[in-house]
Amino acid sequence: MAKKLAVRVDDRLIHGQVVTQWVKVFYAQKIVVIDDQVAIDKMQKSILKFAAPPDLKVSILSVEKAAEAWKKNKFGSGNVFVLFRDVKQIAELQEAGVSFDEITIGQMAVIHDRKQIYKQVGLSESEAQTLMDIEKSGVKLCFQMQPTDRKESLEIMRKTFPNLH
Repeated sequence: MAKKLAVRVDDRLIHGQVVTQWVKVFYAQKIVVIDDQVAIDKMQKSILKFAAPPDLKVSILSVEKAAEAWKKNKFGSGNVFVLFRDVKQIAELQEAGVSFDEITIGQMAVIHDRKQIYKQVGLSESEAQTLMDIEKSGVKLCFQMQPTDRKESLEIMRKTFPNLH
């Protein structure tokens, strides 16, 4: 069986629901969390590793280290569940030469300058534009909270941010 990458943006990172539901759907054997802040915070790293199912290997990498790991071996063998906390770091990784075929956007808290886009997904206009730019590069993007939910296209962002290009 060919290796699969499942990529998700979810600000809950390794929260029980995120991991248990999505890891099963993707038959993941490894989790790669890509987040610059978490990568340097020993406490957060410990919590994330503890929260993951015991049979899964968890790697927590900065954007820079993730780009290096990708260039070496595309995150290793087996099915890999890649998690981001925000869209900015996906764009940074893409600028470093890493691109994914498909990305699912999950929960992004409606805080600060974020507006509700879809269910529990809040985005600022700049985050929404970043997603549109990533999609223009050929990556399939969709909103999907639960594995059983229907995938929703990025077009729903235009209701809130009509000036996206």
